[in-house]
Amino acid sequence: MSAQSKPKVDWGLANKLIAEVDASDRRCARLAIKDGIATAEAQWLAAPIIAEALTLELMKVVQKYRTGIEAAEFLRALARTLEAQADVH
Repeated sequence: MSAQSKPKVDWGLANKLIAEVDASDRRCARLAIKDGIATAEAQWLAAPIIAEALTLELMKVVQKYRTGIEAAEFLRALARTLEAQADVH
């Protein structure tokens, strides 16, 4: 039996392709969320109610792929970002 050689991987190209897929997925996700918000606004739902619903859904999504501590840290980081942006405006 002959030993099979492992294919050479161009990690730079692989990382570039992964980044492109992630960017495309991110655009699709943002568009879907934007469309959902537009639908809620068309139903005359108040902005604070929409924001609360988005927050609850965000928490569910985050908890699917992170532990409780990691999810809490992610949400704290989000809060810090919001606070930093409020200081700028």
